[in-house]
Amino acid sequence: MRALQRRAGFARAAVVTLVAGGIALAGATAASAASGTVNTAGTALTVRSGPGTGYTSVGTVADGAAVTISCQTAGTSVTGTYGTTTIWDQIGAGRFVSDAYVFTGSDGRVAPDCTGTGTVAAKVTATVDAAKSMTGKYPYSWGGGNYAGPTKGICCSPSGIDDRNTVGFDCSGLMEYAFYQGAGLRISSTSSQQYAEGYKVALANRKAGDMLFWSDASRSPSAIHHVALYLGNDQIVEADRVDGPDIRVRSISLSETGLMGNVVRPIR
Repeated sequence: MRALQRRAGFARAAVVTLVAGGIALAGATAASAASGTVNTAGTALTVRSGPGTGYTSVGTVADGAAVTISCQTAGTSVTGTYGTTTIWDQIGAGRFVSDAYVFTGSDGRVAPDCTGTGTVAAKVTATVDAAKSMTGKYPYSWGGGNYAGPTKGICCSPSGIDDRNTVGFDCSGLMEYAFYQGAGLRISSTSSQQYAEGYKVALANRKAGDMLFWSDASRSPSAIHHVALYLGNDQIVEADRVDGPDIRVRSISLSETGLMGNVVRPIR
């Protein structure tokens, strides 16, 4: 909920691209497939179904293994052996690894762009997957959670609950996590800021990847107290202090009290 806490600002995640090894420069291009070597200091490198940590794990690659990079694309930011980057390497159909752990011998891109994997649809899918991956795993924590994951909350909620020792997410913290992990976007940390700063679309035109907001009965932006991620088909994923899992998927009704008439669309 966090209607009045912490920082502000929709911004693209920064990319560090000047470390020798596997980091790719955003403006560089390449014409054909390339080779690389996994360097994880002894641990296996997780392979994802898409270019981001919010995508499903589809296996691992051993440290020191040679890989063929058919193409590269932008995804979620990862810090690894070769610095911090949003570049992901496709090493097979539906198989992606972060370039932060792959030595290619070049500071620039070494393979062509993966047509379609960095599209709006792909980023929406990754964002939805990131949010849903937290369902049932953590409790609601007032002020808890950020772009990197669950955190201890703060004191105190409007009802006086002290969550300083509770590790989890509140509603806006879950949104921070989902959009950064899924699309590399840093969004504000409170529901009211997320609404105020976001690109707005009429509720009637909602689609998956949008943020839905709740205010009081007056639907005043200044009274916004809750936010959730729209999944399509009138379903959302949200963090809320409820009976049962606090991070959950549920159906919505457009007649719910305080549901705002506009949604926010960070990915477009």
